[in-house]
Amino acid sequence: MKMVKRLLVIGAIATLALTGLVLVPADPALARTNFFFGLNLGVPVAPYPAYAYPYPPPGYYPPTPYYRVYPPCVRVWTPGYYDGYGNWVFGYYRYDCNHYGY
Repeated sequence: MKMVKRLLVIGAIATLALTGLVLVPADPALARTNFFFGLNLGVPVAPYPAYAYPYPPPGYYPPTPYYRVYPPCVRVWTPGYYDGYGNWVFGYYRYDCNHYGY
């Protein structure tokens, strides 16, 4: 009796596995990935791609403004305080940015 049950269970599992293989579409099996495992010696197989866009002409270009944060925000001093665990947190500067409507 045990042998019959074992054969039935193995047969059911085999049937489900074969049915699953038939019902799986072929697209995932043919999918290509960028995974590569091998030894790269640093020798390029193909030539390096050329720069696609022309370089800008020489001339004066105004400097772009440098902001530590974007959009430009107001630097605000936050004084020291005790946090919820009773630890003293030293004061620090933070950038106060408005919501700008969104």
